[in-house]
Amino acid sequence: MSKFTKTVGLLLGVAVAGAGIWWWSRSPAPAPEAQSEEPSHTLPEVVELDSESLQLADLGIERVSVQPLTRTLTLYGQIEAHPEAVVNLNSRVTGRVLELRAHVGQRVRRGQVLAILDSEEIYRAEVNYARAKRNVAFAKAELARRKRLAQLGAYANPALEEARSRWSQAQAEHRAAEADYQAAQQAVRQAEAERHRAQIALNQAESQLARAERLLQAQLISRQEYESLQAQRESARAALQMAQAQLEAAQAQLQNARARLENARAQLQIAQQQLQRAQQVYQGQYLTSKEVAEAEAQLAQAQLELEAALDELHLLGGKPDGGHKLTLVAPFDGRIAALQVTVGETVTPDKPIFRILNTDTVWVSFDLYPEDAPFVKPGMPVEFSLPEDAGKRYTAEIQMVMPEADPHARTVKARCVVRNPDALLKPGTFVEGKLTLRLSAPQLLVPLSAIQEIEGKPYVFVATDSPNRFQLREVVLGQRNDTYAVVRSGLKPGERIVVRNSSLLKGMLVGGEGGEH
Repeated sequence: MSKFTKTVGLLLGVAVAGAGIWWWSRSPAPAPEAQSEEPSHTLPEVVELDSESLQLADLGIERVSVQPLTRTLTLYGQIEAHPEAVVNLNSRVTGRVLELRAHVGQRVRRGQVLAILDSEEIYRAEVNYARAKRNVAFAKAELARRKRLAQLGAYANPALEEARSRWSQAQAEHRAAEADYQAAQQAVRQAEAERHRAQIALNQAESQLARAERLLQAQLISRQEYESLQAQRESARAALQMAQAQLEAAQAQLQNARARLENARAQLQIAQQQLQRAQQVYQGQYLTSKEVAEAEAQLAQAQLELEAALDELHLLGGKPDGGHKLTLVAPFDGRIAALQVTVGETVTPDKPIFRILNTDTVWVSFDLYPEDAPFVKPGMPVEFSLPEDAGKRYTAEIQMVMPEADPHARTVKARCVVRNPDALLKPGTFVEGKLTLRLSAPQLLVPLSAIQEIEGKPYVFVATDSPNRFQLREVVLGQRNDTYAVVRSGLKPGERIVVRNSSLLKGMLVGGEGGEH
């Protein structure tokens, strides 16, 4: 630049003319012509500029301070949806869509009604619940009636032998129900095996028919042979349908056997309680009537059935006295990302109806090279921006560094959790980030622009109390980055050094043209 050229020219002119605008304190005068090959004995300690040269040199001076040595990483990553904020909303039962109250892109709130379905399964569950509820009410009334009659002496005291007889009958029923249940399980397994064999036979028949069709087209077999294979295929298909029907019948029988077994277990428990009560009566602990005990048992059984019916209704997504309709609600605040059904369509539990996405919080995953990963720790701040809006900076903290590298990309993932209330961060978008790594504990640092190498050793120019006098000082350097170097000795915190255009001062010492080091 012109100012730099003028400065160098002026300084060199002054040096050649011997105008005395600088001197060094140890040597009263510079060596006349020949320079010593041992500069440690001839280098001056102080450089002094006159006012005009100082102004032209435009030296930059800063105080040195203790701070950690850092390095800035440029990271590339991608915005990802938080896995706990994405849901595919399905129906718990098979049903027909009556209403859709949300559309793609709409923002919804937790608990907001999204769709209403009509379900026969819920209708049957509600009928069972209503029946069980009536049975409980009847059992309570019957128990109250029998207690009043017992107080009036209408019933005889329960007999211990009768309680034992009921307990024995309950045991026998439980054993029989358990045997039926095991037999039903075996029947289901056999039916499943038969269906599997029928499916294999159908697959083979269809394969043979497909091959025969090609042969028929090539006139390698007769039409009669082809029709025979068609008949075999239809026979195999009918066999599969029959096997499927037998399997469904076996499954229904298994369900009935399971219900009978559960009922037998409950009856056995009730009979055991009655037997214990009868034994206590026999031993004179307290008296009660057989009729009251039976009413209590009936009430306990009715309450068990009511609880089971209510559990089934809740499991299907219904509620007592709610009609046979199923209401689908949003599980959390979010936005409808996909809608995959239409009004009037029949849906099954395995078919998603809505896909809901909440982007109030997103993940930002950055790729780290394995050699950088050990320096990146949770809690470190990182800045990032979007390619389409590089001027807007976002801040986040490293939440987690993955313990292993991606075997394909050979990079390590570092993840941030970022609040996104304005939904500006879209999942799938690429980002560029900056992360500052701390390479050392706080130490004395100087800018690299301040360091001048003279005769193979690093030096800096230290400002003195006089604004135009600068002391040449050798320093011992340590670790460095792209901007700063650690000074192990030669300087103290707070001292002022030349950080800009120090090469001009070096040029005056060595008698050559200065240039930024």
